[in-house]
Amino acid sequence: MAFPWVAIAVAASAGKAYAAYYEGMAKKAYYDAQADIKLLQYKDKRIESKEAGVKALEETNKALSAIIAKGAAGGMLVDEGSILVAQQVSLRNGIEDYSVAAINQEIMQNLGIVEYNNLKQAGKFAKQGGILKAITGFGTDMATLGQTGAFKTA
Repeated sequence: MAFPWVAIAVAASAGKAYAAYYEGMAKKAYYDAQADIKLLQYKDKRIESKEAGVKALEETNKALSAIIAKGAAGGMLVDEGSILVAQQVSLRNGIEDYSVAAINQEIMQNLGIVEYNNLKQAGKFAKQGGILKAITGFGTDMATLGQTGAFKTA
């Protein structure tokens, strides 16, 4: 009379193992999707940093144009004296702003790669964990059934 219950217990254990396996696969898919999203988010931030660099260059260009125009309008030579110093200061500030934007762009790229790799690794471990949980859970259930004498023949 024990046979139907043993078959049900074995089937339930197999179902539990199957669920544990697919839980690991689902977690891996989740982490992979998160990795792709993070990569896109950091790419967007990288583009924003690049645009900030372009804006810094545009602002520097406007400032230089204004300095040169004011100097020329005042009848001064634009390539010497205080006008030249003002141009150099403006240019230096623009280069610093552009350099900061370029550094930010590189940082965003590196952070994106690191986070992408971390999430991919988490997915790999989730998959391995699901497989291990399925195998050990099924084995433990079978051992428990064996200890209860369910597999003994009458």
